[in-house]
Amino acid sequence: MAKRTVLVGTDWWTDCDDVVAMRVLVWAEKRGMIDIAAIGINACMEHSVASLDAFLTAEGRPNVAIGIDREATDFGGNPPYQRNMLAYPHARTSNDEAEDAVRLYRRALAEAAGTVDVIEIGYPQVLAGLLRSPGDDLSPITGAELVAAKVGKLWMMAGNWEDPAGGLENNFARNARSRAAGSYVCEHWPTPITFLGWETANEILTGGTLPPSDIVAQALRDHGSANGRSSWDPMLVLLACIGDEEGAGYGRVFGTARVDAETGKNRFVAAPDGKHAYVTKARKNEYYRDAIDRILEEVHKR
Repeated sequence: MAKRTVLVGTDWWTDCDDVVAMRVLVWAEKRGMIDIAAIGINACMEHSVASLDAFLTAEGRPNVAIGIDREATDFGGNPPYQRNMLAYPHARTSNDEAEDAVRLYRRALAEAAGTVDVIEIGYPQVLAGLLRSPGDDLSPITGAELVAAKVGKLWMMAGNWEDPAGGLENNFARNARSRAAGSYVCEHWPTPITFLGWETANEILTGGTLPPSDIVAQALRDHGSANGRSSWDPMLVLLACIGDEEGAGYGRVFGTARVDAETGKNRFVAAPDGKHAYVTKARKNEYYRDAIDRILEEVHKR
């Protein structure tokens, strides 16, 4: 497929699968699969921006535009991997040096010459804020209109879709803001959405084969996952960068996704003409594990 521009959201939070996913993302850009327009952080902690800047610099991709939701301090946690990443070179030293994430998304979409895909591996409140945003000095049209005009597809790690009674998953259900935002995005996002749910990646551990000196291996150890971590975020990022569900080894169930704004419980009503879909694995777990571990190791050996 032709190279696509992507706008990426991450919680860059206490878990370490975001770190694995960011390596996959930069690898995909270096392979000519995507261009990274910007990255928005949707869980705000002391070292969020500085540590992400340090990681991207270590991976050979400094100067990525970074935005943050400064109000997203209600998710909890104090991840040691972020503090430890500050030992690596970085230009940005505080969250104050990052633009507001909704404004950054508006800027990226307004300035895009063509279609942009959105990749979300964190909490959905920035996406909801983008949809609700009014016209401003960046663009006279609303966020919902910008998304409709510029976004091709939203790729989202969220939900637990195979429970017929409805599932609960962290990115939707973590707190009141994520629950309300997940409900709003599912109801109002105007383009197709492909979800990779918790159940798809929970049993697939990646990153455990890296040598201890690797920055990703350090983050895994800091999290207590030296032998590998469930691959929710890296699997979604690799899928989105490939941009073709079948080509990436997945089937799809089409329909309409809904999230209860009070409980965060997600439900899916299947319909062949639905604009939402969640993926199902078409191959054995080892296929997805090995694909990600090969990328991690390839980058380490450079």
